[in-house]
Amino acid sequence: MRKRMCLVLLFCMLVPVFAQGTSEGSAENKQVEFTWLHHLQEQGKQEWVNTVVSNYEKEHPNIKINVEILPSDQYNTMLKTRIASGDAPMIFDLGNQLFMEFVKAGYCADVTGMKGMDAYDADTVAQSTVDGKVYGVCIDKNAYCMFYNKEIFEKYGLSVPETTSELTHVCQVLQEHGITPIAAPFAELWCLRYYDMVLTDVQCCRNNKNWFVEKMDQSVPFSDDQAFKDCAEIFYRYKPYWGKDPFGTKWNDAMNMVATGKAAMTLNGSWAIDGILSINPDAKIGAFAFPTSDDPSGAVMVVKPGSSYCVYNNTKNKAVMDAAYDFFAYMSSKESAEIFAKSAHGLTGAKIDGKTDIEGLNDINSYEGNKLYVQSNLVVFTPEYQNTLFETLTQYAMKDSFDVNAFCKELDVKFKALHK
Repeated sequence: MRKRMCLVLLFCMLVPVFAQGTSEGSAENKQVEFTWLHHLQEQGKQEWVNTVVSNYEKEHPNIKINVEILPSDQYNTMLKTRIASGDAPMIFDLGNQLFMEFVKAGYCADVTGMKGMDAYDADTVAQSTVDGKVYGVCIDKNAYCMFYNKEIFEKYGLSVPETTSELTHVCQVLQEHGITPIAAPFAELWCLRYYDMVLTDVQCCRNNKNWFVEKMDQSVPFSDDQAFKDCAEIFYRYKPYWGKDPFGTKWNDAMNMVATGKAAMTLNGSWAIDGILSINPDAKIGAFAFPTSDDPSGAVMVVKPGSSYCVYNNTKNKAVMDAAYDFFAYMSSKESAEIFAKSAHGLTGAKIDGKTDIEGLNDINSYEGNKLYVQSNLVVFTPEYQNTLFETLTQYAMKDSFDVNAFCKELDVKFKALHK
């Protein structure tokens, strides 16, 4: 009898253990589904998205990741709408302007200490850090510079310009031979801002991290900022070389012009390389820092961490949250970064080894020391200030002559009104 009772007790003790093991196994095999929402338009970046999703789903057959893409101009509005309606994607990315807003609202999960985070440099991690906690990962980083058709430069014996005078000479030679020097896609406001940004980032912001704040609160108005005035005048100086209809030219048009040799240069972010090569895979595309002065020291490559990829802080569904976090660790890994660099022909925030077979990226990576400005973790213009600046710049750029004092005075009036 005593032996039988002992066996019964032993069985009773083991049942919970067996039950617990069975329960965990069922949970692991349970199908989990979530969404990754993005606005990546370039073919190479979409290839990266599809590859990392496919790789992960093969290793985790119980996980289904739905990839959804939106046009860039609809992305921010639709993302906010979906979160407000309770249909939030678990993976999304945020530009610098929205990142802080989303973190403060509690939408972004804390990913501090996530496996693989040590693959990213300090500047990149700082971009997605708030009060000592990390809420995202900048998988890509972008250089903002001039992209040029190397075959055209070689044909007319042109060298990469390092001063404003040298760039003017290059433009004149190209124009004399019937080549549009600069394909300027100013029909899209977001493109126009880079032509001014590469100037002001180097001459105004690099040595003054409070520059954006000083303009928004008008503690240092535009009218009193000679460096900004100089940048504005350099911007307008190249108007004769922007092509026949810069304010009717869109970004896709500009890429086509450079890819087919109708234009020699265009200025944008480093995603331009992938875009141009998707049109003409045989094109030889190089990159150089836009000259900001008549001194070679002003030819500085501007590099910024890209958007912060984030995990939605889903407190209502732990299974989905855990699955999304685990996938996020993989999509932020060094392996994923290497896939990104190869597929998207782009720069990555992670530290990966070796040169690429893309000439333009190697050109960008050749800049170092004082010739490189990595801008991260700055308080920048909010959308209303940014739009005001570039809408006003567009109005003045369309005129036959440029009155820089009147331009700065009008900006001061408009920024002061916004500050109130």
